[in-house]
Amino acid sequence: MFSPDSGRSGVCPTVVGGTCVVAGSARAGFSLEGTFAHRLLNLHLASLHLELPLLGTPNRTSPSTSYSAIFFTPGLKVKFSLPAFSPFLTVGGGLARLSNGSNVNGSSSTTGAFQVGGGVDVSTPIEFIGLRGEVREFYTGTPNFSTTQHNVFVGGGIVLNF
Repeated sequence: MFSPDSGRSGVCPTVVGGTCVVAGSARAGFSLEGTFAHRLLNLHLASLHLELPLLGTPNRTSPSTSYSAIFFTPGLKVKFSLPAFSPFLTVGGGLARLSNGSNVNGSSSTTGAFQVGGGVDVSTPIEFIGLRGEVREFYTGTPNFSTTQHNVFVGGGIVLNF
């Protein structure tokens, strides 16, 4: 993830790994996320950011299929600046690319996606390093090989502020 540090201008990158759980019967799996956020408005106690999250989930299995997914859902993030931590809320819409891996030929489908989530950035004694925990739900349209998907991402990682 990339998001501006609440006290300074600039961008801070974060590498986040976590689990992605599809509502229903799919198993939890490993996901990687990267986000770029640019602060649009700073009101000191709260700030508004343009956010460009990209999340990828490798092969996942459920009783009826296995698939991989990539989500790109640009949106807005509201971040609250408190002394030791900064909670945030995020919402966006974009695209999801879902690839079915359950048959020999496989099939892929690109569909619309809506994302909503929240989390918290925590300060550390080292000025340019922080910690992040977050939850995001990605709701997608119906891909060619499945029904509508609810994908919940629970992640955590390190924030590098610069």
